[in-house]
Amino acid sequence: MAATDHASDFDPQLIFDHPDPYPLFAMLRNTSPVLRTEFASRVAWVVTRYDDCLAILKDAETYSSASNREVGRVMGRTLIEMDGKEHTRHRALVQQVFVPKNMDALQPVLRQLVSDLCDELARERRVDLVASFTERFPIQVIAHMVGIPREDYARYAEWAYAIVGFAKDYPAGQRASGEMRDYLLPIIAARRAAPRDDVISKLVTGRVEGHGLSDEEIVSFLRLLVPAGAETTMRLIGNLLVALLSERSRWERVRADRSLVPWAIEETLRWETSVLMVSRETTRPVELHGVQIPEREMVSVVVGSANRDERHYERPDEWDLDRRADDHLSFGFGRHHCLGYHLARLEASIALDALLERFPELRLDPDAPPPAITGLAFRSPKVLRVVTR
Repeated sequence: MAATDHASDFDPQLIFDHPDPYPLFAMLRNTSPVLRTEFASRVAWVVTRYDDCLAILKDAETYSSASNREVGRVMGRTLIEMDGKEHTRHRALVQQVFVPKNMDALQPVLRQLVSDLCDELARERRVDLVASFTERFPIQVIAHMVGIPREDYARYAEWAYAIVGFAKDYPAGQRASGEMRDYLLPIIAARRAAPRDDVISKLVTGRVEGHGLSDEEIVSFLRLLVPAGAETTMRLIGNLLVALLSERSRWERVRADRSLVPWAIEETLRWETSVLMVSRETTRPVELHGVQIPEREMVSVVVGSANRDERHYERPDEWDLDRRADDHLSFGFGRHHCLGYHLARLEASIALDALLERFPELRLDPDAPPPAITGLAFRSPKVLRVVTR
């Protein structure tokens, strides 16, 4: 089986609007677990089974991250397109930002940010949780970590989401990328002169084997923090709230037993991961399920499909609070395992705990359409209308 997609036939908005790709993924797992596609004159091999996706993510020697170089046109060169010693050095320089003890120390700030947002929610009986809460909290966290003044949070958020959305509006993404660079460079210079307790200071002072990061490398990493640290967490919290409120007995159960909060988060990560696909590039010819994949071709690892592989999970399309599966691939695996996994779980936990505590009667707005999780590459609700009391 082969499929050919033409750029003229594909609407990039489907990356954000596709209603439900999971039936397609299930069909591919069962009939064509390795599928050759062609889009915009570039060949890609789509891999959809759990075991295959895991094996590819584990094997960084055979499957290079250089395939992510396209993202670098907007963000600059970042960890997600690096391999080997270059990746090891850069990861060592930036991972100190995300060690659990540093993230745990952020808890008072996270709780205050959530409390302030909940104060705003409490003023209204009907609200859209996406616009009023899930889109705002994670970007505020990243802005705080970076050292952005609070009065600039809104402007930083505009740049952030324009950069993330470069696939549908490349000029806007490029423009936002340049404006963010111009904004950050003076802050970087100030931190080199007088370091503080923030992310930029850790980046400018960090050294591995005598090497540090240049200003441009720091700017690129800070651009990457937007999709890696805010966009994905925003989607996670939105998907989590859809899962709990769509069948409100789930909300009541978790509210009554807060020990279930971590498992609600894990099951949401498996059931509706924020980012459905990651890409790799073969460094040598490989064979998978009898299919020959040449050297230097893109492999699309569909982790959203892997997380719903019926060979690995029973009833994979169901959100099940009692599943207790923490082996999903939503944070990747191996060398490129997500650095911000602890922060994402922490933010989701604090956000959910606050909403459970402050709004015990929170429920879907009966006068609004049911919430829909959409997207082909990135998935979350665009709107989540609720009644707060």
